[in-house]
Amino acid sequence: MVLTMLVIAWALGIALADILSRRIPNIFSVGAIFCGLAYLAYAGQAILGGGWFEVMAGMLIALLLTLPAYLMRWLGAGDVKLLLAIAALGGWKVVLTSFAVAGILGSVSTVAVLQYATYFGQGPTSKRWLPFGAMLAMGLIASMQFKW
Repeated sequence: MVLTMLVIAWALGIALADILSRRIPNIFSVGAIFCGLAYLAYAGQAILGGGWFEVMAGMLIALLLTLPAYLMRWLGAGDVKLLLAIAALGGWKVVLTSFAVAGILGSVSTVAVLQYATYFGQGPTSKRWLPFGAMLAMGLIASMQFKW
């Protein structure tokens, strides 16, 4: 229970940092990767459930989902590291659920911003205006509601 609350607080901190500065500090994501893997080595399962295979499969899936977008400059490196951290905390099921929820939230946000731009004539000024890390963090919190 305490670890779950810490993960939620961590995810909220990530979301806030990404929304306010469009940056995810390495200490948040890389620190979570190390903490998640250390807990996995100690307890034999990830903080949010899943064993070694699930976590390693989650990390591979996280790279497959984010590296192409990073190479095309659609995502930042912080988003890639964040999804790797989510994999270290919960495994492949949490990665896929978090990514799917983040995609839905991102789509809804994009439609809302484009509608705002249509009516008020002010759209995003840069290529990376959507804080996808915040969407991933909210996806993680949503995925924690499922019992795998």
